[in-house]
Amino acid sequence: MGCWGIKAFESDEGLDALEWIRNHIPEDGCLHLKELLDQLKLDEWCRPPAAENGESHSSTMLIAELMESFQNGTIEEWEYLPNNPFEKVVSFLAEKESVKEMCEYLSKTLESARENAQNNQWNGWFEETNWNKWQEHIESLIETLRKILEQDGDVLELIQQTAQEISEEHIEGGMNME
Repeated sequence: MGCWGIKAFESDEGLDALEWIRNHIPEDGCLHLKELLDQLKLDEWCRPPAAENGESHSSTMLIAELMESFQNGTIEEWEYLPNNPFEKVVSFLAEKESVKEMCEYLSKTLESARENAQNNQWNGWFEETNWNKWQEHIESLIETLRKILEQDGDVLELIQQTAQEISEEHIEGGMNME
């Protein structure tokens, strides 16, 4: 396992999953969480490990980080390449059932990692500060997923439109109230 930080984006596992997602963004630009999770589970390199292993990085964790970035409007921070593949993403639909599955997976991973730390100091992290920061990061991702679950509806849109985008849509759609 290769990692240089606490986030999945800072690990070989996360970058493998990120590359897979980049190469599988649908032509219509609409990501579907359930489809992403199902397809990554089938991929030999991107399949998430059993939560009971308490491993530090997984494709599920990377998707939670992506979801958080789309929610916060910070997805551009993920791309350093010309021709950013995420520029094509216009919608990211998350089914509550899939969000719940991810939340449970990350919660169980965190619980298992803490249990493992009783026998393997800091669950394999070289420094206690990184172990603590990783736990805080996972807790933050779980909280983000819980907030998504609190929203109304069975299928949720994770890409938030800005007020300017909404105004432009209303103007283009003939709904200008001026």
